[in-house]
Amino acid sequence: MDAPLVSVIVPNYNYARYLEERLESILTQRFQDFELILLDDCSTDESRSILERYATHPKVSHYVPNEHNSGSPFTQWERGLALARGRYVWIAESDDSCTPELLERLVAALEARPDAVLAYCGSLQVDEQGAALARDYDRWQEDQQLYAYSSAYYLRHRLSRENSIYNASMVVFRREAWLRLEDKAYLGMRSCGDWLFWIKLVEQGAVLELRSKLNRFRQHTQRVTVRSDQSGARLSEHVAITRYLNAHGYPSRWEQRLRRGHLYKQTLRLNRDKSSRTHALQELHRAIGATRADYILERIYKVMRELVGKKG
Repeated sequence: MDAPLVSVIVPNYNYARYLEERLESILTQRFQDFELILLDDCSTDESRSILERYATHPKVSHYVPNEHNSGSPFTQWERGLALARGRYVWIAESDDSCTPELLERLVAALEARPDAVLAYCGSLQVDEQGAALARDYDRWQEDQQLYAYSSAYYLRHRLSRENSIYNASMVVFRREAWLRLEDKAYLGMRSCGDWLFWIKLVEQGAVLELRSKLNRFRQHTQRVTVRSDQSGARLSEHVAITRYLNAHGYPSRWEQRLRRGHLYKQTLRLNRDKSSRTHALQELHRAIGATRADYILERIYKVMRELVGKKG
């Protein structure tokens, strides 16, 4: 049997209320040369009964329900990637959805640019009921155009201070790039492994950005990133990624200072007593050299940007 051009991986954990919408948004894509890999990380809701109904669909090549929770969404990504046969991979998160042309347009972009390792679109933020939210993470005007960035440019200007590829569901990438990865430190992370994963892929080639909001990114309190923000685990992973970026010389010295200031601010905001907070700041200084001066600089920079934005 010929391999499909795209492997679509749906990793799920307790998102039964969104699963049918997610799966139907995949199966009704205009582009149909894909296999569908369904994963469940030992859900305790009605997810399995829904997934079992879809498991016999002709597009479904694998349905893998875990007997024990893996503890990390990125472990599930890896499980799906090990089963994938396509030239391209789309990790379609189970609580998101999309428009019918997402695969068609992103695959076409990659087919036309063999030097590109991934292509991504914009996302409309939606609430638990699917209603559009005012927030916008894309920071560009939707013009339907495709923009190409070199690996060096994207690493320095788009992935050094934050994860500009903020939702896996908006991305299609080359499986070959994953196969070339040797360092898989992202597997040890719970919330920021995607950021490190994209860094590792982009180190291998160009990036394509389609300025069209074809993805629907669900915002709700059960997201892993929301829970890890509250626990402080996300901050420690940010520090690890910052160390990696700095060690490889991707951010400028100015960007490094702003990043240190931002992490100093995040450490101050953790719900801890004074002694614990002081210890955390000392650890942050040892890890990346963050100081209160970096924090003040980052605050001034943010205020100035806001003032300029208001005048504009």
